[in-house]
Amino acid sequence: MLLRTSPILYTWLNFILLLPLFCNAQFGESETSIEAISLRSKTSILLAGQQNYSFEEIINNTNLEFVPLSSLKENLGFSNDHYWMTFALENQSSGFKQYYLETARPITDIVNLYLMDDQGNVQQQYSGDKIPFSEKTVPHRKSIFDIKLEPHQKIQAYIHLKSDGEVVMLPIRLYQENSFFILTYKEQVFYGFFYGILILACLIYLFFFFALKDNAFIYYALYVLFIALMQFSLDGFFHQYFTPQGGLLSDRAVLLTAFVSLFFFGKYGGTFLDLKKNIPILHIANKILGVAITLGVLLLAFASSFEYCYPLANAIGILVLLHMIASLVVLKVKKIKVDPYFVIGISFLVLGFIVFILNNFNTIENSFFTNNGAKFGIGLEIVFLSISMINRIRDLRMENEHNQMLALQRAEDMNEIKSSFLSNISHELRTPLNLIMGVATSLRENKEEENLEEKCKMILSSSKNLLGYIEDILDFTVIEKGDQELKEVPFDLKSTLLKVVGAQEKKALSKGLEFNYTLSNVLPARIIGDKAKLVQILNHLLDNAIKFTNQGSIDIVIHCKKKGDGQSTLSFIIKDTGIGISKEKMSTIFESFTKKSFMDKREFSGLGLGLYIVKTYVDLQKGSIHFRDNQKQGTVCELSLGFEIDEDEDLVKEDLTSIRIDEKLKMCNVLLVEDNKMNQTVVKLLFKKNWNSVNLTIANHGKEALNMMKENTFDFILMDLQMPEMDGFETTSIIRRGKANCNQEIPIIVLTADNTAATRKKIFELGANDLVTKPVNGPLLFSKISKHGLEKAAGKVA
Repeated sequence: MLLRTSPILYTWLNFILLLPLFCNAQFGESETSIEAISLRSKTSILLAGQQNYSFEEIINNTNLEFVPLSSLKENLGFSNDHYWMTFALENQSSGFKQYYLETARPITDIVNLYLMDDQGNVQQQYSGDKIPFSEKTVPHRKSIFDIKLEPHQKIQAYIHLKSDGEVVMLPIRLYQENSFFILTYKEQVFYGFFYGILILACLIYLFFFFALKDNAFIYYALYVLFIALMQFSLDGFFHQYFTPQGGLLSDRAVLLTAFVSLFFFGKYGGTFLDLKKNIPILHIANKILGVAITLGVLLLAFASSFEYCYPLANAIGILVLLHMIASLVVLKVKKIKVDPYFVIGISFLVLGFIVFILNNFNTIENSFFTNNGAKFGIGLEIVFLSISMINRIRDLRMENEHNQMLALQRAEDMNEIKSSFLSNISHELRTPLNLIMGVATSLRENKEEENLEEKCKMILSSSKNLLGYIEDILDFTVIEKGDQELKEVPFDLKSTLLKVVGAQEKKALSKGLEFNYTLSNVLPARIIGDKAKLVQILNHLLDNAIKFTNQGSIDIVIHCKKKGDGQSTLSFIIKDTGIGISKEKMSTIFESFTKKSFMDKREFSGLGLGLYIVKTYVDLQKGSIHFRDNQKQGTVCELSLGFEIDEDEDLVKEDLTSIRIDEKLKMCNVLLVEDNKMNQTVVKLLFKKNWNSVNLTIANHGKEALNMMKENTFDFILMDLQMPEMDGFETTSIIRRGKANCNQEIPIIVLTADNTAATRKKIFELGANDLVTKPVNGPLLFSKISKHGLEKAAGKVA
């Protein structure tokens, strides 16, 4: 009976059970060798393929061709075929003998032994992980059989073997009873030590993760756990202790743990080496490998046949290792420091797995070292990676201490900054206020003051400066609260840019500077965006360029790149020949509260908030901005912002004022649904000037419009969206659903300031015919009324 005890207890037996053992093909009385006997030279094999022969067919069918097993390698590679082997045994001694026969790997599905004596009596024994562990003839993790031979007895042995696609190995070794026990003890010591190290490492790094909250530790702990489970499965312990009844999990345990361990190994390597920051392309490759592993797990979980998953897992394992090697090489080339113990640990792992995978693919000879190459590699890897993780803990501790020092320094700086900011803002606000008050007092005391116009200009200029500072403070407050938002509406681009450039040109010329600007010829006429924030960004940048330039020039170049999906990118290049920006200050120019910004003793005025506001608004619009040194003198600012082109741009470009209203539409009735009195007046004036014959009726909200439709018939509806009582969305929906007392198909043109993609989608889903954005462009509105009016008339004719 095979001893069944804890692997740890075998440690002692490893040192005391050193008994001489003997094994031989022909068994005599002098059995003193402790080595196993290989029966490969005396064994023949039948490669049955997918044909599942019974034992009776094997012994009765003389046409089946057995070939010497020695003509084949011990490793037959990945296979799900049936194999039959046969050999003869004879006990030549006069005493009873008991031996243990080892054949196939522990994870082989079916391994059955048939022993037939000279009288034709057959004894059958069972092994393999397809059956419950308790049904194995010899309760051992390996495929082991118990062979008892009476004195001078001869038997013929037949072995039936089949795997589910894993690597098939045929060692065919025979052990004398004591020899087999000693071998088992040694293996248990080795495995107990190996798995003990892995579980201990897993637990330690789990503790480190909970203490330090560094993802590298949890990924490493989970990698170690699943690599241990994979080896546990390969060695047959998983079936013995976790799934003794067999089943789905038992069949797929090796592949499942292999895929999961590869996944966490990739995550650990990517996190430890910070591939996302250091090598983005390899970070993406790592993600692709993670997706491939996930697909492998899904195939394993849902596919009825999974023999192809074994070579797939090995192939992905090779790719993961190559990816890790490539990462280390690229980091070395880029001169990014990597912990040397990490490199050594990965080297041992790679070496061990190369041996293991090459053995699986049957490219190297089978041996104890090649069978356990992964274990040796993993063991040495754990040692060196543990040292590297200790170094990581040290680095994290030092980084934490450094951050604490920075936080303390930051707190001290903030106290100085607050005082400096208050002093600075007091000075900047008092300067224009003093001028305003002084000039105003002079005007009051001297009613016949000379140069009255010049002094009024001084008051106006100082008031604008004061207003600008107040607006910066208000913007800063909004940004700090996180309340900033984009108000995207269509606006005329070129006129907006010319207005900004014109105002800044006057400032530059008054300072004696040259001011040059270049506008692209392909600028869209109208774009959709936040006009106010665009103007604010450009004003801040040009103000800074003029402020910090005492002589020379300011140049601004505006380019536009249109895209096929109605999008455009505006690029602004602003060059100045001013004092420039030092390298030290370049890293903090976009910050709001820095010691450098408020302790600067230069003669230039300002609150130091402009570029902080600019950067915030650029990021809000998902644009980009950066500064660099001008090759001559000063700085170069490169700004890029994306905008949607107004889809009505082409119509606006045309000379629509000359559009003639079709005779059929001159006497039509139009209902304007609009709550704002000013907008009502604008539309009235447009119709009075260009389409005086139209009967225009006004409703202040949707509910009033529905009541008017009960008493009057209308040919068109101009619909606002945001209104009290009932908004334009609900009103349009009621009309299109036929619940209003009017023609269900009446043309509805929406007039709104909200031109976002979501609003457009919603109104067209509700059934609106078209949309015109506010402020209303008269010719554009008339062209759309004419278009939809003619379509309606054509529909009636049809």
